[in-house]
Amino acid sequence: MILTWQPNWYELDQTIIIGDTDYFYLDKDEKTFANDLVSSEDKEVRGEIIQITHRELGERLGVLTIGLSYKFFLKDGTFIQVDAEENIGEIEYPNDIKVNDWILNVELNVLEVTGLSSLERSKRTMKHERLRLEKERRERYKRLLNIDKL
Repeated sequence: MILTWQPNWYELDQTIIIGDTDYFYLDKDEKTFANDLVSSEDKEVRGEIIQITHRELGERLGVLTIGLSYKFFLKDGTFIQVDAEENIGEIEYPNDIKVNDWILNVELNVLEVTGLSSLERSKRTMKHERLRLEKERRERYKRLLNIDKL
């Protein structure tokens, strides 16, 4: 399944990294990734990110959306850091490139359609379980991106 990932910024977007298998949330049309923290309007799927491409920059390794700067990782492990709060969409590092938009095409291998929304998942998951899952995700992101810290 090919989906569109378009940032809403402010840490409202899902991290996507090639090789990551996790729960992802899609808009009702199932053509785009959802951009809310928790919603009753999205659809949860468990899937694996297969490929990420950008029309100007080509293939990406992933997008890390933790913090107020997003990092768009290239295949070689380098990244483009983009402001996600004050000067939304402006490149912070490196400053020698220009990108017209941050829309990505993402190939997702859907392994399961759970029938839940992010709101329903949130209600079913206790706080200690959410913290454990977040810690596991962070460790997995570091491994998949081959980096020491987020």
